[in-house]
Amino acid sequence: MTYNVKIQRKLLNALFDIKGSIRDVKSYLKECVKSLPVKPSSYITQGNWKILYVGPNHWILLAPIDQEQQLVSSLRPHDCPASISIVLISDTLTFFHIDGPDAFDIISIASPINLNADAFTPETATFSEIFGLKALIFRHGDGFQFAVDQSFGDMVSNYLDLTLAN
Repeated sequence: MTYNVKIQRKLLNALFDIKGSIRDVKSYLKECVKSLPVKPSSYITQGNWKILYVGPNHWILLAPIDQEQQLVSSLRPHDCPASISIVLISDTLTFFHIDGPDAFDIISIASPINLNADAFTPETATFSEIFGLKALIFRHGDGFQFAVDQSFGDMVSNYLDLTLAN
């Protein structure tokens, strides 16, 4: 079967792992982050940033890589109070974008997660599996984005190629 999808691999994004109570995190980040998602396994956008709520007291800020240094200056991960943790993790994950009418079919082959619209809404962001590997998955436009540990990027790329092979 031929799938009508476009798959792109993006090697780097600016990524920050943020942990702490919502009160402490909001207070510390109030100058640069307008709001945080409070619904578990969801995300919000702020301009071209995505802020993902991926676990209790755990967020990931995703931004274009060219904004990394600006974000380091704004977030000041080395100056944050002991009650929160902000860690730059840009080089740890490789992202894949799957767009097109058959994006759902490709993600359904790769992941066991229930991706039906009633369970996996346009604001959902969660950790699950892609080809048996831990992956961060969320909707993006008409498709999906997911990220895996960068050391598995080539392998996942090959698996996706095999999925599309006739």
